[in-house]
Amino acid sequence: MTAEHAEYYTSVEGYLAGERVSQQKHEYLAGVIYAMAGTSIGHDRIANNIVRELGNQLRGRRCEVFSSDVKVRIRSNGGELYYYPDATLDCGGAGDSSLFAEEPRVIFEVMSPDTERIDRGEKLANYQALPSLEVYALVDQFHIAVSAYRRSGSGWKMEFLTDKDHLLEMPGIGCTLPLAAMYERTSLLR
Repeated sequence: MTAEHAEYYTSVEGYLAGERVSQQKHEYLAGVIYAMAGTSIGHDRIANNIVRELGNQLRGRRCEVFSSDVKVRIRSNGGELYYYPDATLDCGGAGDSSLFAEEPRVIFEVMSPDTERIDRGEKLANYQALPSLEVYALVDQFHIAVSAYRRSGSGWKMEFLTDKDHLLEMPGIGCTLPLAAMYERTSLLR
């Protein structure tokens, strides 16, 4: 690390301590902290629909779904990364005091014009490095459209769902998410 970059570097410990008391959420990328912007009502409706629908399906089972208040940690050769996905389906059995999902199996990001480039680029590559991840779903908030990246053998395949009657299948955890449920109460289904 160069001297000019050292002033912006924050340790993982410093980041996690700061997040415990911060009024705003921040993502952490190998020493650099980025403040997160707020969301629209439509964005939040979709994210809440995902959490509610999957939460109902997972009742009484080991796996659970978390909202955007729970971080996902990625360890890579470049350091540690912490993101706040819009919804995370986790099967790691994290304790009540854990600060992040332990074993994310499905991650959802609801895209906005400001985040789409990062969601389809940097986050896609970083999330795919998680050994437990089976599906990364990018949800368009302005159109009924979900890009689902699925782990397949030694690589990833992309599936594009564009109709309210389509189903996002998650066979590894025994859940199915109808797009109609995902987009419930949005102007896209009226």
